[in-house]
Amino acid sequence: MTSLPVRFGPRPGQGIDDWLEHVAEANAMTTGHLTALLRSFGSTRFLVIRPEQATADAIVALTGQARSDVERSTLARFDATGVVNLNGFDPRRWSTWRKVAARGWVHATGSAVCPRCLATDGVWRLTWRLPTVTVCPRHAYYLREQCPGCGRRFLDHPHTPLRSAPGTRCLNPVGHKSACDVDVATIQTIAAPDDCVRRQRRHDAALEGERIELLGRAEPGVIYLESARMLAVLLLHLAAQNSGSTDEPWSVRARTEAASGRTRWHLSPPEDIVVRSQVLTCADRILTAPDLDTAAGLLTPWVERAPHGEGSRLGWLADHTRMTPTLTALVMAALAPQRRVSHALNHTRGDIRPETIPQVVPDHPYRAHAAHLFTTHGETSRLFLALCLARQTGPTTWAEAALRLGIEAELGTRTARTVSARNSIRPQRLLPALDQLACSLGPNYRVREELVRRLAEPHAWFEDWADEHRPGTRPSSHRYAVTWLWEHWAHALVSTSPGWRTPPDRHQRALYRQFAHSLHDPAGAALLAVAHHGIQEEPHDHQSHG
Repeated sequence: MTSLPVRFGPRPGQGIDDWLEHVAEANAMTTGHLTALLRSFGSTRFLVIRPEQATADAIVALTGQARSDVERSTLARFDATGVVNLNGFDPRRWSTWRKVAARGWVHATGSAVCPRCLATDGVWRLTWRLPTVTVCPRHAYYLREQCPGCGRRFLDHPHTPLRSAPGTRCLNPVGHKSACDVDVATIQTIAAPDDCVRRQRRHDAALEGERIELLGRAEPGVIYLESARMLAVLLLHLAAQNSGSTDEPWSVRARTEAASGRTRWHLSPPEDIVVRSQVLTCADRILTAPDLDTAAGLLTPWVERAPHGEGSRLGWLADHTRMTPTLTALVMAALAPQRRVSHALNHTRGDIRPETIPQVVPDHPYRAHAAHLFTTHGETSRLFLALCLARQTGPTTWAEAALRLGIEAELGTRTARTVSARNSIRPQRLLPALDQLACSLGPNYRVREELVRRLAEPHAWFEDWADEHRPGTRPSSHRYAVTWLWEHWAHALVSTSPGWRTPPDRHQRALYRQFAHSLHDPAGAALLAVAHHGIQEEPHDHQSHG
């Protein structure tokens, strides 16, 4: 085969069709002549996707370029990256393309465009053909996908692989032997927000094989790209269900599009490239959260919108996207009971002052208003309720609620998990119980805790109390008396008592319980009197003593 007189390769990032249009022009050929020449060797139907072997060989021979350079100018370059999957595709058989299309979000023809880039160098980039490419990171503007002249996607000429000429004009066929003459380089577009630009840069890095921080771990780019697309599909289906607290402008517009009958988002993304960009950015925001807990918290308001029916929420969610391993872990975490409770608490605010919430809800109001919620009982359940009350004062996570009560953050998260794993707590039953518990609160527990800390210092009060109410008590039992006040008067966790220099082990806890069980009513009342006397000496405390 005779090579063309003028031979050159594709420019970096240039699509094969744009390159061949310039090749034809440089050799004083019409694009129709070059197309006919290529078709004499093989089909050009899937030229941009992956040309068949004979067609690719002809291009290599005519242009003198390496086979790898030719392939890199087609979408085969992105095969198995998470945005295109050409497994089983044979360009000689149309039926194999239907299998590729069934995997979703890939087009045989058409492209988006950045008019500013096109005005700069005249190159139609290959990546613009990917539906997940929605923003130009260089100019921080949304791409344009629909021509204002012909109303179709750019480079949408299904009956011929090449336009009639290279350049910046649309040239989509319109009518009989005419083409759209809009100069695409002059089309106006709109600036993209920073989060969409960052998402696009992360997408492009993953497309080039870089590892991406996913839920706090560096993962291969293909995992990020697959999970982001599948999560975006799920978010679109959830947005279409009904309005909710998670509504963003893109979700309202997606719901409008769904109302028109377009809901096969696993096959085709939203037609509006801005909506598509923003839902992908929403998915990116969830997936790139610092850890699974944070990501699940971001996803929970969305999964709450899944319809309740005969099947489970998980079943509905799995039916509306392809669950990658990452997405499965994320959805399971978002569906965990404590997530549903957490979501409910984030959307209710009680008229409670944080200082009136003890570390552990007292036993009497617990049994009166909330014991029915739990199948297991004890200090952990009452701590969980205190955390719930703290959440209603502003914190949006269990860890923040724990810190507000003076407890280690991890204990707050661990408590929520433990209680939710052992009990089936429904928000609609929990919230009324919290309202009743809030009404029973009164004392300033931070003041009480501070006073017990003072009583933990060596002082004659303990000897006076022991001599009168518990003769024979050892001085070392001072820690137990302090812990008893900490538990029964400050209503705080035994493990956080200032009576311990270090967290108590099992043996120390057993000795404390033995002390508490042996404490008769008059002795206990006298201990409480010591504490109340300290409160009365505090001029800054004006709370009810309870």
